[in-house]
Amino acid sequence: MDDFEYEIILNNLVEQYQTQLLHIASTYIKDIHMAEDIVQQVWIKYYQLLQVEGKDSKNSAYAWLYRVTVNQSIDFLRRVKNKPVTSSNYIEMAQYVQSSNTIILEQFIIDRSENEELCKKIKHLPDKYQQVIVYFYFKDLPYSEIATSLNISVGIVKARLHRAKFLLRKMYAKQGSD
Repeated sequence: MDDFEYEIILNNLVEQYQTQLLHIASTYIKDIHMAEDIVQQVWIKYYQLLQVEGKDSKNSAYAWLYRVTVNQSIDFLRRVKNKPVTSSNYIEMAQYVQSSNTIILEQFIIDRSENEELCKKIKHLPDKYQQVIVYFYFKDLPYSEIATSLNISVGIVKARLHRAKFLLRKMYAKQGSD
């Protein structure tokens, strides 16, 4: 296969999965520009994989892209763990409120702050628990897909999810007693 055929394959995959991969990265990173950079790195890695293994690799393209996007996002978060990640959400908030007349601004702000508090608590969990929580609750993936993505058994996924929920309850209980 020549480079032209690889580029056609890559362009088709970009058209098909770019939005999904960007969404995955942005749920971890919370900064759209950094998420775009991460997805770009993933496409470069996939192009290199295509040149080495060809189009008939063992894994499906989406599964590989999904997993590498998640791993790249987690790696990025590890590198900047002690630095606060901030982003301006004013435009997002305004668009959300304007698009739905039934939701009042105050309720949106309350929901947003509760969600941010939960996200902060999830970030304090060990990585193995963070991953299953994000996959299960934020990505709505079933146990089997989580297990496949993380290369673990379904039983381990269930155990980690149970332990993660226990740790989160413990964090909220500690916060309530303070």
